[in-house]
Amino acid sequence: MTITQSISPPIPIAWISCVGEKGGAETLMLECLRVLDRQRFAPHVIQLRPGPLQTLLETMDVPVTVLRTHRMREIHQVLKAVYDIQRLVRRKGIRILHSNGVRAHVYGGLAAGISGIPEVWTTHTVEKPGLSTEFILGIPTTHVLANCPRTAGYFESRGLRTSLVWPGVNLAELNRMASGITRETLARRYSLPLDRPWIVSAARLQRFKGQHLLLKALGKLPQSLPFHGIVIGGSLFGQESEYQQELRVACRDLGLDSRVSFTGFVPDEDLAALLASSQILAHPALEEDFGLSVAEAQALGVPVVAFDAVGPAAIVVDGETGWLVPVGDYGQLADRLETALKASESWALMGQAGHQRVCSHFSAEQHAKLTQEIYSQSLDLYGFAS
Repeated sequence: MTITQSISPPIPIAWISCVGEKGGAETLMLECLRVLDRQRFAPHVIQLRPGPLQTLLETMDVPVTVLRTHRMREIHQVLKAVYDIQRLVRRKGIRILHSNGVRAHVYGGLAAGISGIPEVWTTHTVEKPGLSTEFILGIPTTHVLANCPRTAGYFESRGLRTSLVWPGVNLAELNRMASGITRETLARRYSLPLDRPWIVSAARLQRFKGQHLLLKALGKLPQSLPFHGIVIGGSLFGQESEYQQELRVACRDLGLDSRVSFTGFVPDEDLAALLASSQILAHPALEEDFGLSVAEAQALGVPVVAFDAVGPAAIVVDGETGWLVPVGDYGQLADRLETALKASESWALMGQAGHQRVCSHFSAEQHAKLTQEIYSQSLDLYGFAS
């Protein structure tokens, strides 16, 4: 007698992204979907705006639905989008909506409530008080996935079922990209010197990311100390577009024109290679719930010097995988950068310790595993088989 074991089809889920470009929140989504167990869950992404994110997802065999662009103050258009999501849920048999960020929760929470399915909500920061925040927090959700302890504590205090799920780094993908481009190639491509250590900073150009304080710190370093600063990033979503010019002016005023390069945004492969080819990552963010470039640099074996904001303080072990200094103190940032540049014999050991820490605490596989466990718990709450 032959016994045939039936295999359940994967459960359809859908992430909701409010943007079509790739920022930190979208990178988290991409890396989670890249390692998601496709035998258990079949992902779909709903983009509320068109953009290159769609192509990235489709190259990963993730179907994408792009809705009509609108502004959130256009209430009738918001309700139309919620209705379109609800129709998609019914048509595709989607069992979970996963809202990526606070604005996405407006759509995911409402559409899930209408559809009678769970919504999980990934949050990236503590929300500012106000009427709009109270309205958004009043939309029911099944489970909040918080990206750091501060955010988790905030949503728990609001009485929401919350789990801390650190963002994850896809080490295999990061190493693949970094290994394909040499330091010499990068030097030619971005006009960088090969005879000096590189201090790299990688973040969108906004004041809270602190690049102006990094320039002040670099300006305090001795002229005899060799280094070259590389500021990677640009204005994301058109925010603070004038900041880049302010940084260039500050660079000139500090006499750093020959010691600092601005690359703008670079392709993912170049970003990984620039991180891997640098000797130090500097992360001067004044406020940071995680700090993806901090985790990525450590994963690639690069020591980090950072302000001890929430995320970097969790990722970096001071004195073991890098150095932490008080938030906003660019004088101490300069001192630590000088110490790091003079401690070249410790770079390899610190880099190895950082790599091991990311592998054990901040991998994309761990992020996806915890996310899938929350999917299963949420489905069980609604009586769906998981």
